[in-house]
Amino acid sequence: MEKPWHDYRSFLLERYGESVYRIAIDGGFGCPNQARCIYCDSLGSSSAYQRVQERGFAYRGELVEEIDSLVEPIKLQTMEERIDSISHQVSRGASFIDRRYPGCAKSIYFQAFTNTNDKTENLKKLYDKALSMGDYKELIVSTRPDVLSDEVLDLLCTYTSQVEEVWVELGLQSGSDATLKAIKRGHSVDDYLDACRRAKARGLKVTAHIILGLPNEGPAEYLQTAALLTSSPIDGLKIHHLQVLCGSELANLYRAGKVKAPTFQEHLEGVILILRHIPQNIVIQRLMSEAPPHRLIAPRDFGNKSVFLRALEEEMRRRSVSQGDAL
Repeated sequence: MEKPWHDYRSFLLERYGESVYRIAIDGGFGCPNQARCIYCDSLGSSSAYQRVQERGFAYRGELVEEIDSLVEPIKLQTMEERIDSISHQVSRGASFIDRRYPGCAKSIYFQAFTNTNDKTENLKKLYDKALSMGDYKELIVSTRPDVLSDEVLDLLCTYTSQVEEVWVELGLQSGSDATLKAIKRGHSVDDYLDACRRAKARGLKVTAHIILGLPNEGPAEYLQTAALLTSSPIDGLKIHHLQVLCGSELANLYRAGKVKAPTFQEHLEGVILILRHIPQNIVIQRLMSEAPPHRLIAPRDFGNKSVFLRALEEEMRRRSVSQGDAL
Protein backbone atom coordinates (compact mmCIF):
# COMPACT_ATOMS: atom_id res chain seq x y z
CA MET A 1 0.00 0.00 0.00
CA GLU A 2 1.37 3.40 -0.96
CA LYS A 3 2.05 5.87 1.82
CA PRO A 4 -0.03 9.07 1.99
CA TRP A 5 3.10 11.05 1.15
CA HIS A 6 5.71 10.82 -1.62
CA ASP A 7 7.99 8.35 0.12
CA TYR A 8 11.75 8.60 -0.51
CA ARG A 9 12.49 4.89 -0.33
CA SER A 10 9.81 4.16 -2.92
CA PHE A 11 11.08 7.02 -5.07
CA LEU A 12 14.60 5.56 -5.12
CA LEU A 13 13.35 2.06 -5.90
CA GLU A 14 11.31 3.38 -8.80
CA ARG A 15 14.14 5.60 -10.05
CA TYR A 16 16.97 3.04 -9.83
CA GLY A 17 15.27 -0.33 -9.50
CA GLU A 18 17.09 -1.04 -6.21
CA SER A 19 17.59 0.34 -2.72
CA VAL A 20 20.09 3.21 -2.40
CA TYR A 21 21.80 4.34 0.82
CA ARG A 22 23.96 7.37 1.49
CA ILE A 23 27.57 7.40 2.65
CA ALA A 24 27.64 10.52 4.83
CA ILE A 25 30.87 12.54 4.82
CA ASP A 26 32.44 15.34 6.85
CA GLY A 27 34.76 17.10 4.40
CA GLY A 28 36.30 19.40 7.00
CA PHE A 29 34.47 22.47 5.73
CA GLY A 30 33.23 24.23 8.84
CA CYS A 31 30.56 26.93 8.61
CA PRO A 32 30.89 30.57 7.47
CA ASN A 33 28.16 31.67 9.90
CA GLN A 34 30.32 32.88 12.78
CA ALA A 35 27.27 33.59 14.93
CA ARG A 36 26.26 29.91 14.58
CA CYS A 37 22.61 28.94 14.40
CA ILE A 38 21.18 28.61 17.89
CA TYR A 39 20.33 24.91 17.47
CA CYS A 40 23.68 23.77 16.02
CA ASP A 41 26.13 21.71 18.08
CA SER A 42 29.90 21.60 17.62
CA LEU A 43 29.81 18.81 15.02
CA GLY A 44 27.52 20.41 12.46
CA SER A 45 25.07 17.55 11.83
CA SER A 46 27.72 14.96 11.01
CA SER A 47 26.39 11.42 10.80
CA ALA A 48 26.33 9.43 14.03
CA TYR A 49 28.31 6.48 12.62
CA GLN A 50 31.14 8.85 11.60
CA ARG A 51 31.54 10.25 15.14
CA VAL A 52 34.17 7.65 15.99
CA GLN A 53 35.47 9.51 19.05
CA GLU A 54 32.03 9.37 20.65
CA ARG A 55 31.17 5.72 20.14
CA GLY A 56 31.57 4.79 23.80
CA PHE A 57 29.10 7.48 24.82
CA ALA A 58 26.73 6.64 21.96
CA TYR A 59 26.50 2.97 22.88
CA ARG A 60 25.38 3.84 26.42
CA GLY A 61 22.79 6.28 25.05
CA GLU A 62 22.83 8.44 28.17
CA LEU A 63 22.93 12.22 28.04
CA VAL A 64 26.47 13.58 28.59
CA GLU A 65 26.07 17.36 28.85
CA GLU A 66 29.83 17.95 29.12
CA ILE A 67 30.49 15.93 25.94
CA ASP A 68 32.46 18.71 24.18
CA SER A 69 34.94 18.90 27.06
CA LEU A 70 35.41 15.12 27.02
CA VAL A 71 35.82 14.67 23.26
CA GLU A 72 38.30 16.68 21.24
CA PRO A 73 36.89 17.41 17.76
CA ILE A 74 39.09 16.30 14.88
CA LYS A 75 40.45 19.43 13.19
CA LEU A 76 41.55 18.97 9.61
CA GLN A 77 43.97 21.60 8.38
CA THR A 78 45.67 20.55 5.14
CA MET A 79 44.09 19.33 1.94
CA GLU A 80 46.05 16.09 2.30
CA GLU A 81 44.52 15.50 5.74
CA ARG A 82 41.03 16.20 4.43
CA ILE A 83 41.44 13.88 1.45
CA ASP A 84 42.85 11.15 3.70
CA SER A 85 39.92 11.60 6.09
CA ILE A 86 37.42 11.32 3.24
CA SER A 87 39.08 8.09 2.11
CA HIS A 88 38.65 6.59 5.59
CA GLN A 89 35.09 7.89 5.92
CA VAL A 90 33.96 6.47 2.60
CA SER A 91 35.51 3.10 3.42
CA ARG A 92 33.97 3.08 6.89
CA GLY A 93 30.58 4.23 5.59
CA ALA A 94 30.53 1.67 2.79
CA SER A 95 31.40 -1.13 5.24
CA PHE A 96 28.65 -0.02 7.59
CA ILE A 97 26.06 0.04 4.79
CA ASP A 98 27.21 -3.32 3.38
CA ARG A 99 26.82 -4.95 6.79
CA ARG A 100 23.40 -3.45 7.40
CA TYR A 101 21.99 -3.49 3.86
CA PRO A 102 23.87 -6.12 1.85
CA GLY A 103 23.83 -5.72 -1.92
CA CYS A 104 22.36 -2.21 -2.03
CA ALA A 105 23.51 0.71 -4.17
CA LYS A 106 25.16 3.79 -2.64
CA SER A 107 25.36 7.55 -2.98
CA ILE A 108 27.94 10.06 -1.73
CA TYR A 109 26.51 12.61 0.71
CA PHE A 110 28.60 15.58 1.84
CA GLN A 111 26.60 16.22 4.99
CA ALA A 112 28.39 17.98 7.85
CA PHE A 113 28.55 21.77 8.07
CA THR A 114 28.56 23.81 4.80
CA ASN A 115 29.88 21.68 1.97
CA THR A 116 30.47 24.46 -0.55
CA ASN A 117 32.40 26.64 1.90
CA ASP A 118 35.78 26.57 0.15
CA LYS A 119 37.62 27.50 -3.02
CA THR A 120 36.21 25.76 -6.06
CA GLU A 121 39.50 23.98 -6.76
CA ASN A 122 39.45 22.51 -3.24
CA LEU A 123 35.84 21.43 -3.58
CA LYS A 124 36.73 19.60 -6.78
CA LYS A 125 39.56 17.70 -5.07
CA LEU A 126 37.30 16.60 -2.23
CA TYR A 127 34.31 15.66 -4.38
CA ASP A 128 36.60 13.86 -6.83
CA LYS A 129 38.21 11.81 -4.08
CA ALA A 130 34.90 10.60 -2.67
CA LEU A 131 33.50 9.70 -6.08
CA SER A 132 36.70 7.91 -7.11
CA MET A 133 36.20 5.23 -4.47
CA GLY A 134 33.33 3.36 -6.07
CA ASP A 135 30.26 3.47 -8.28
CA TYR A 136 27.56 5.76 -6.94
CA LYS A 137 24.04 6.63 -7.99
CA GLU A 138 24.06 10.19 -6.68
CA LEU A 139 26.21 13.00 -5.37
CA ILE A 140 24.40 14.99 -2.66
CA VAL A 141 25.91 18.23 -1.32
CA SER A 142 24.40 19.93 1.72
CA THR A 143 24.96 23.66 2.03
CA ARG A 144 23.57 27.10 2.86
CA PRO A 145 21.67 29.20 0.31
CA ASP A 146 24.14 32.08 0.75
CA VAL A 147 27.23 29.93 0.05
CA LEU A 148 26.35 28.67 -3.40
CA SER A 149 28.07 30.65 -6.13
CA ASP A 150 27.51 30.17 -9.85
CA GLU A 151 31.06 28.83 -10.07
CA VAL A 152 30.28 26.10 -7.53
CA LEU A 153 27.02 25.24 -9.29
CA ASP A 154 28.93 24.91 -12.56
CA LEU A 155 31.36 22.53 -10.85
CA LEU A 156 28.51 20.41 -9.53
CA CYS A 157 27.11 20.18 -13.06
CA THR A 158 30.31 18.48 -14.23
CA TYR A 159 29.48 15.45 -12.05
CA THR A 160 26.29 14.65 -13.95
CA SER A 161 28.44 12.48 -16.23
CA GLN A 162 29.72 10.42 -13.27
CA VAL A 163 26.49 9.87 -11.32
CA GLU A 164 22.87 9.66 -12.34
CA GLU A 165 21.75 12.64 -10.25
CA VAL A 166 23.42 15.56 -8.48
CA TRP A 167 21.44 17.00 -5.58
CA VAL A 168 21.94 20.29 -3.75
CA GLU A 169 20.47 20.23 -0.24
CA LEU A 170 19.61 23.76 0.90
CA GLY A 171 19.09 24.57 4.56
CA LEU A 172 16.07 26.86 4.61
CA GLN A 173 14.72 25.99 8.11
CA SER A 174 11.81 28.47 7.98
CA GLY A 175 9.89 30.52 5.45
CA SER A 176 9.85 33.46 7.88
CA ASP A 177 12.64 36.05 7.75
CA ALA A 178 11.78 37.01 11.34
CA THR A 179 12.43 33.44 12.47
CA LEU A 180 15.63 33.18 10.42
CA LYS A 181 16.91 36.30 12.17
CA ALA A 182 15.87 35.05 15.60
CA ILE A 183 17.69 31.73 15.20
CA LYS A 184 20.80 33.52 13.84
CA ARG A 185 20.58 31.69 10.56
CA GLY A 186 22.43 34.43 8.68
CA HIS A 187 20.55 34.23 5.38
CA SER A 188 17.17 35.35 4.11
CA VAL A 189 14.22 33.76 2.35
CA ASP A 190 15.29 35.59 -0.81
CA ASP A 191 18.75 33.99 -0.55
CA TYR A 192 17.07 30.59 -0.52
CA LEU A 193 14.87 31.38 -3.51
CA ASP A 194 17.82 32.72 -5.50
CA ALA A 195 20.01 29.67 -4.80
CA CYS A 196 17.17 27.28 -5.53
CA ARG A 197 16.36 28.87 -8.90
CA ARG A 198 20.01 29.04 -10.00
CA ALA A 199 20.56 25.38 -9.14
CA LYS A 200 17.41 24.27 -10.95
CA ALA A 201 18.31 26.38 -14.00
CA ARG A 202 21.39 24.16 -14.38
CA GLY A 203 19.41 20.94 -14.18
CA LEU A 204 20.47 20.03 -10.65
CA LYS A 205 18.05 18.45 -8.18
CA VAL A 206 17.22 20.51 -5.10
CA THR A 207 16.13 19.46 -1.62
CA ALA A 208 14.94 21.99 0.95
CA HIS A 209 15.47 21.41 4.67
CA ILE A 210 13.10 22.82 7.29
CA ILE A 211 12.73 22.58 11.07
CA LEU A 212 9.40 22.48 12.90
CA GLY A 213 9.15 23.71 16.47
CA LEU A 214 11.44 26.72 16.15
CA PRO A 215 10.88 29.46 18.77
CA ASN A 216 7.67 31.45 18.27
CA GLU A 217 6.53 29.33 15.34
CA GLY A 218 3.22 27.50 15.03
CA PRO A 219 0.61 26.59 12.38
CA ALA A 220 0.57 30.07 10.79
CA GLU A 221 4.34 30.04 10.28
CA TYR A 222 4.24 26.44 9.04
CA LEU A 223 1.72 27.43 6.39
CA GLN A 224 3.95 30.36 5.43
CA THR A 225 6.86 27.93 5.01
CA ALA A 226 4.68 25.50 3.03
CA ALA A 227 3.63 28.30 0.69
CA LEU A 228 7.27 29.23 0.11
CA LEU A 229 8.19 25.61 -0.60
CA THR A 230 5.31 25.34 -3.04
CA SER A 231 6.44 28.47 -4.88
CA SER A 232 10.05 27.29 -5.19
CA PRO A 233 11.18 24.69 -7.75
CA ILE A 234 12.31 21.97 -5.34
CA ASP A 235 12.39 18.23 -5.92
CA GLY A 236 12.73 17.02 -2.34
CA LEU A 237 12.01 18.06 1.24
CA LYS A 238 13.52 17.16 4.61
CA ILE A 239 11.48 17.93 7.73
CA HIS A 240 13.15 17.85 11.15
CA HIS A 241 11.76 18.51 14.60
CA LEU A 242 13.67 20.95 16.79
CA GLN A 243 16.13 19.22 19.08
CA VAL A 244 18.07 20.77 21.95
CA LEU A 245 21.69 19.61 21.73
CA CYS A 246 24.61 19.90 24.11
CA GLY A 247 26.92 22.73 23.11
CA SER A 248 24.23 24.78 21.38
CA GLU A 249 22.93 28.21 22.29
CA LEU A 250 19.48 26.65 22.27
CA ALA A 251 20.54 24.50 25.24
CA ASN A 252 21.08 27.63 27.35
CA LEU A 253 17.72 29.06 26.30
CA TYR A 254 16.03 25.75 27.11
CA ARG A 255 17.58 25.57 30.58
CA ALA A 256 16.43 29.15 31.21
CA GLY A 257 12.85 28.20 30.26
CA LYS A 258 12.82 30.53 27.26
CA VAL A 259 12.15 27.84 24.66
CA LYS A 260 10.61 24.38 24.68
CA ALA A 261 11.13 21.27 22.63
CA PRO A 262 8.20 20.04 20.49
CA THR A 263 6.32 16.98 21.65
CA PHE A 264 5.66 13.92 19.53
CA GLN A 265 2.05 15.00 18.95
CA GLU A 266 3.00 18.59 18.13
CA HIS A 267 5.47 17.42 15.50
CA LEU A 268 2.94 14.96 14.11
CA GLU A 269 0.41 17.75 13.64
CA GLY A 270 3.01 20.06 12.12
CA VAL A 271 4.17 17.46 9.62
CA ILE A 272 0.62 16.67 8.53
CA LEU A 273 -0.08 20.38 8.04
CA ILE A 274 3.06 20.85 5.92
CA LEU A 275 2.49 17.71 3.85
CA ARG A 276 -1.08 18.62 3.00
CA HIS A 277 0.02 22.04 1.74
CA ILE A 278 2.89 21.06 -0.59
CA PRO A 279 2.63 19.48 -4.07
CA GLN A 280 2.50 15.71 -4.45
CA ASN A 281 5.55 15.63 -6.74
CA ILE A 282 7.94 16.74 -3.96
CA VAL A 283 9.68 13.63 -2.60
CA ILE A 284 9.79 13.54 1.21
CA GLN A 285 13.31 12.51 2.19
CA ARG A 286 13.02 12.90 5.97
CA LEU A 287 10.23 13.49 8.49
CA MET A 288 12.00 13.80 11.85
CA SER A 289 15.39 14.41 13.44
CA GLU A 290 17.73 11.74 14.77
CA ALA A 291 20.41 13.24 17.00
CA PRO A 292 22.82 11.01 18.97
CA PRO A 293 21.14 10.44 22.38
CA HIS A 294 24.28 11.30 24.35
CA ARG A 295 24.07 14.84 22.92
CA LEU A 296 20.28 15.19 23.05
CA ILE A 297 18.96 17.28 25.93
CA ALA A 298 15.36 17.42 24.68
CA PRO A 299 13.02 15.94 23.69
CA ARG A 300 14.26 12.64 25.11
CA ASP A 301 10.90 10.84 25.05
CA PHE A 302 10.17 11.33 21.35
CA GLY A 303 10.61 7.73 20.21
CA ASN A 304 12.49 6.40 17.20
CA LYS A 305 11.89 6.98 13.51
CA SER A 306 9.88 3.84 12.88
CA VAL A 307 7.48 4.68 15.72
CA PHE A 308 6.92 8.18 14.36
CA LEU A 309 6.49 7.09 10.74
CA ARG A 310 3.99 4.41 11.72
CA ALA A 311 1.98 6.88 13.81
CA LEU A 312 2.06 9.46 11.01
CA GLU A 313 0.81 7.02 8.41
CA GLU A 314 -1.92 5.68 10.67
CA GLU A 315 -3.12 9.19 11.57
CA MET A 316 -3.15 10.43 7.97
CA ARG A 317 -5.13 7.38 6.90
CA ARG A 318 -7.53 7.82 9.81
CA ARG A 319 -8.17 11.41 8.71
CA SER A 320 -8.24 10.44 5.01
CA VAL A 321 -5.64 13.07 4.15
CA SER A 322 -2.54 12.95 1.95
CA GLN A 323 0.28 15.07 0.60
CA GLY A 324 -1.02 18.00 -1.42
CA ASP A 325 -4.71 17.41 -0.75
CA ALA A 326 -5.20 20.87 0.80
CA LEU A 327 -3.82 22.82 -2.16
